[in-house]
Amino acid sequence: MDTGSHLLFGVTLAGLAFFHPDVAAQPHLAAAVLSVTLVGSHAPDLDSVVRIKGQDAYLKHHRGLSHSFPAWLVWSALIGGLAAWGWGFSEHLLLLCSFAFAAVALHVIFDWTNAYGVQCLLPFRREWYHLDALCLTDPFLGVVHASAAIGAIIGLWPYPQWICAGAWGLTIVYIIWRVVHHEVVVKRVRRRYRRWRAIHVLPGLWWFKWQYVVQTDTGFEMGVIDGRRLLPSRHLPFSEPHHCIEATRNVSAVRTLQDFAKREYVSWTVEPGGGYLVTWTDLRFWREKDWPYRAEVRLDDHYNVIGEQIGWYKKAWEAPYV
Repeated sequence: MDTGSHLLFGVTLAGLAFFHPDVAAQPHLAAAVLSVTLVGSHAPDLDSVVRIKGQDAYLKHHRGLSHSFPAWLVWSALIGGLAAWGWGFSEHLLLLCSFAFAAVALHVIFDWTNAYGVQCLLPFRREWYHLDALCLTDPFLGVVHASAAIGAIIGLWPYPQWICAGAWGLTIVYIIWRVVHHEVVVKRVRRRYRRWRAIHVLPGLWWFKWQYVVQTDTGFEMGVIDGRRLLPSRHLPFSEPHHCIEATRNVSAVRTLQDFAKREYVSWTVEPGGGYLVTWTDLRFWREKDWPYRAEVRLDDHYNVIGEQIGWYKKAWEAPYV
């Protein structure tokens, strides 16, 4: 999920702490719990510091080791321990570490629900896990948790723990429904393309809107689902081999994309001034005009690499919402 959503979830998670009598009775302890849930809700994304080494390094490590299960324990001990020391609540160390752990775990779980996914089993397995059920920013969850948080802060809800518990209960039901709905949509696409070899269905920003890519024996089929309508968009044949493609396979940006991609695709064009532009992408993240997540490699006429770059070439509010 996006940073704002993670922090919002941290606020409503802290609201659950008011079920503990000591938290309800001590405003400073409540503030300490809020501090660990806010920091813990964002902590796994501190891997963004590797941006200083470039976009290639960031995409290679983002949602990797910092999101892994061993890191949950490190984050919770570090955040809870510092909070207990800083706020002077050493007797509540276990409470603070527990809420820090919950915040970190929920961060990773929410990341798991969207299409980008997470490497939560590092260093034991490098596989990316993703449920493809929620967008990076889910409007429904944003409204639910913002209403609970704002109402609790301004005193609209006399018992903040109960409204926050209601928000989290609704969140659990909502995520289950979205996961089940995703499986229903996948089955619809399977019935439409009987000769499928692989299927990926990604959520749109609004309910009942999805986009899909299907690998068949002849190439890739892409389209959208709007309610009950399944609308094919385009057919993409398999890419033709070329020397310029082979010359880019060991380029760092290409290896980074290949380590992440589920449905990689490569295309090439001859540059107007000479040489070649080779573009690698993950077809899961397609849109009508281009592929926003891609690695681009420029070669001269002799297939020597003269430039490379990788990244997301889209605005945050543009599809796909990952």
